[in-house]
Amino acid sequence: MTGNDMPARGDRRVALIFLLAITAYFAAQAVLRLGLGGALETDEAEMMVMTPGLRWGYGPQLPLYNWLQLGAFEVFGRSLLALSLLKNGLLWLSYLCVFLGLRLWLPAGVAALGALSLFLVPDIAWEAQRATTHSNMLFATSAATLAAFLWAVRGGAWAAWIALGLAVGLGGLAKYNFWLVPVALLLAGLTIAPMRRRLLSARALVAPLLALAIVAGPYAWMIGNRDLAFASVGKLDLGTAAGPAAGASAEGLARSAEAGLALVALPLLVWALLWLVGRARGPRDLPAPGGAALLLRGALLLVLAVAAGVWLSGMGQMTQRWLLPIAFLLVPGLFVWLAPRLGARAGRGIVIGVALLAVLVMAGLTYDRYKPGARRDVDFATLPAALQAVAPMPDTPVVAEFYTAGNIARLRPDWRIAPYLPFAARAFGGGPVLFVLREEVPPNLGAGIAQAGWGNAAPLAVLAEGALELPHGHSDARLALRYVLAEMPAVE
Repeated sequence: MTGNDMPARGDRRVALIFLLAITAYFAAQAVLRLGLGGALETDEAEMMVMTPGLRWGYGPQLPLYNWLQLGAFEVFGRSLLALSLLKNGLLWLSYLCVFLGLRLWLPAGVAALGALSLFLVPDIAWEAQRATTHSNMLFATSAATLAAFLWAVRGGAWAAWIALGLAVGLGGLAKYNFWLVPVALLLAGLTIAPMRRRLLSARALVAPLLALAIVAGPYAWMIGNRDLAFASVGKLDLGTAAGPAAGASAEGLARSAEAGLALVALPLLVWALLWLVGRARGPRDLPAPGGAALLLRGALLLVLAVAAGVWLSGMGQMTQRWLLPIAFLLVPGLFVWLAPRLGARAGRGIVIGVALLAVLVMAGLTYDRYKPGARRDVDFATLPAALQAVAPMPDTPVVAEFYTAGNIARLRPDWRIAPYLPFAARAFGGGPVLFVLREEVPPNLGAGIAQAGWGNAAPLAVLAEGALELPHGHSDARLALRYVLAEMPAVE
């Protein structure tokens, strides 16, 4: 055995352990979700009513997750199993792609640390399991894009550029803020000499051309269905931030900074502790700039771009989820940069810490299922019968917000159910419609009618209205619902 065989064997061992660990964890998460059962969360419920068939578009969200969920439903039925397998499969793929991409430039241990560091981001470790769907697709396609990009700028093979084009095209159908990732990687890569040579080669043109071909159909649908595709643009509060002018949004910048710090506070704290107490003593062999430089420069560019966009647009609203592309580049970049400077004990400590955090996440999800007032604890079993007493089913269409609509559809897949989106009016207008309102969602019937595509039109007649309450399985909490059965005008 030569001296070079020892590091190679060590890298293979690290890669195998990493693969087994993420496989075991996400398999356990899928089993846990099935075991906990209960009602569907809002994003899970959304998939029950936003997957009517294979279409170019479905609503304000881009269609890739819907397409994959539709495929899972075809195989496993419209079930919690299909929902859980897709979600955890995408998360597993995300960590794997980040590891594989970094491994092309870095030792396996450093690549594993970079990938695992993303588990310190609450929106990835917690929210991705508890609630989100399309953001998980953002994570997966961003990871695939990073892996393909690092492959392409490493060797420049045709297959790598084709893979990059596929990843970017699919990411363009995942979430709108995905586009921040390939743009940041491109601009950051141009600042690194070995990568710049590859990026300026003729072969690199394959990637954007292929990506454009992939997004062409869905984006054309968006242009033709602007009312539906951009129904949620109001969440950005463009031009509403306080200040002397909409373009000078100090309030928007403050909210963005607050959201960004909340997103990366935990990984920054862990990184700082490792820097203070975990660095190895004595000189260290540090790798040439590459993976860490790409990620950190890309993150810096995104911070500047987001700040400029918020300032110029007067955006008055920002959530942590919208800033995920920054965290996706920043957090692994910091830990990849730090890894060669750490002692062996610190490296083992971070792995143990992530493992303990994984256990805490699973325990927290169990508590979240049964805590007083939990959404998953609502018992929807009596709701279909209560609605059927108001109007004949399945002949009468039902319009409800995602959480309620999806949980009804899970119990009564033969009913005609739509969320408060503009296609409801086109599909259900010209007859009686049963509107269901949950607490303050929508705030009133008029707002719901407008969201569902009838605009300012008033019901031709109110046939029935009332209130319902649904019990929780493990507490005395009740979910308050209102219903209105109304004759609605036809919409062209």
